[in-house]
Amino acid sequence: MPSISNSHSDPIRLDHLLTSLFSEYSRSEVQRLIRGGNVTIDGKVINSPSHVTKHGVQIDFERAQEVVNQLPDPLIPVLYEDEDIAVLNKPAHLIVHPTANQKTGTLLDFIKEKYPEIQTIRETKRPGIVHRLDQDTTGVLVIARTAEAQFDLKQQWKERETEKMYLAIVANVPENPSAEIDAPIGISLTDPRKRIVTDESDPNRRSAFTSYNTLETFGSVATLLEVSIRTGRTHQIRVHLAAIGHPVLADNLYGTDSEFIDRQALHAAQLGFRLPSTHQYQTINAPLPEDMTHCITQLRKLFGSTGVSKGNINASW
Repeated sequence: MPSISNSHSDPIRLDHLLTSLFSEYSRSEVQRLIRGGNVTIDGKVINSPSHVTKHGVQIDFERAQEVVNQLPDPLIPVLYEDEDIAVLNKPAHLIVHPTANQKTGTLLDFIKEKYPEIQTIRETKRPGIVHRLDQDTTGVLVIARTAEAQFDLKQQWKERETEKMYLAIVANVPENPSAEIDAPIGISLTDPRKRIVTDESDPNRRSAFTSYNTLETFGSVATLLEVSIRTGRTHQIRVHLAAIGHPVLADNLYGTDSEFIDRQALHAAQLGFRLPSTHQYQTINAPLPEDMTHCITQLRKLFGSTGVSKGNINASW
């Protein structure tokens, strides 16, 4: 367990400090470890990533590889299930499948435990996984329980037959209340974690289409958007909204931190697809998570509310 002393002369957020000192971990991974009780300051466990750390305090940090087998399986609400599939409401701060820095405590571990039959799906290293959401994005995520269902669902994603709608709180107010963003996406040459809007000079670019509609504005500070995507590129919504000058609130990879929420304010609110068992079209909704609801409440209180609001967002989704 590394032991360090805060040498910063000015107070600094705990997650910012640890991310700067341990560059092999993303800020989201550091936040997960903090919330998991793996950081102590002067002998006291600190669970808040936004904790302001003063100069000279002693910090003990139990790093990911040391606690990886101790991570508890997350409790994930089930929105719908039948013999072929399950639709989950993915919480924030949870990765879908293992990475180099986190081997267990993933959504894949959860579904293997809850739906052991998926381990009979042999043709993939990620049985049951049809699509993914970013670690800090919440909302609707469908998994397959049989090989036949997995093939069927993957074909729907490949043929763009699904309908995906997100709710995003973004910085500032877009000039156009609604618009479509048609801009190909590629990998950043300076930071392989990031995706960027690119052009024909990038031979590896992939087409990407995002549309948005304004639901509510909060002064000139922030906007609640309803966002739909026809393609599913990595970080697509985050990249496209940042490219037009309106990054998702608290998206530290493409924007900046926010005092109103401590993770990117992006929620997969609705997913439409055909059930593999009956081929009947099904639309699944996930309620807005508490942290985004609280963020909206605070923005309304401080900056007012204008535009086409859905009022109680949770009632709508």
